Amino acid sequence: MTARTGRTSRLRFALALAPLLLGASALLAGSAAGAVSVAFAGEVPVTVHAARVAGSGVSASPGASGHGGLLPALATRVERATVHDACVTSTARLPVVGAVTAVVRIERAAATGLTVETGKTTAGSVKLSGATFGTPQRAPDRPTGLFTVGAEQVSGSRVTTQPHAFTAGTITSRGVAIEVRRAEGGCEPGAAR
Repeated sequence: MTARTGRTSRLRFALALAPLLLGASALLAGSAAGAVSVAFAGEVPVTVHAARVAGSGVSASPGASGHGGLLPALATRVERATVHDACVTSTARLPVVGAVTAVVRIERAAATGLTVETGKTTAGSVKLSGATFGTPQRAPDRPTGLFTVGAEQVSGSRVTTQPHAFTAGTITSRGVAIEVRRAEGGCEPGAAR
């Protein structure tokens, strides 16, 4: 009698992975058809590219994200946000299979009550209206060292961000396409389609 240990056949792995992929597809398809509550926080890096982003009721302040508050982050709250021509990519390294990349392309998405914690964001251009800046103070002569920036309206083009976590009250999407492939890669900046 011989015992096999430490090996999983590709068929068994695919069968075990199928419910997870079906659940993720159902969630994204449900968000494409209507509005859903969404929360994300994970260890697998995610990159979001968008041709255009707009928001109202925006406030941002520095903080920490991740397990035990290990990652510095800018926490941004947007009351209403819209994103046009977005591409979301994430690559995970799975046992036996290797690198697997998920690519989600979204023609248009709208969100309410959106909070994003990110360590890096870039944009080709940004426009603010009704901008504010504040430094909270413990006492009149002792600032906390933190700050808050805000704006009534914000818009940006060619935006790329790598969120650590996000939450949203509702997200509605139109024109969603999901692809999972064996390999690394993703979207080129500004090329959501």
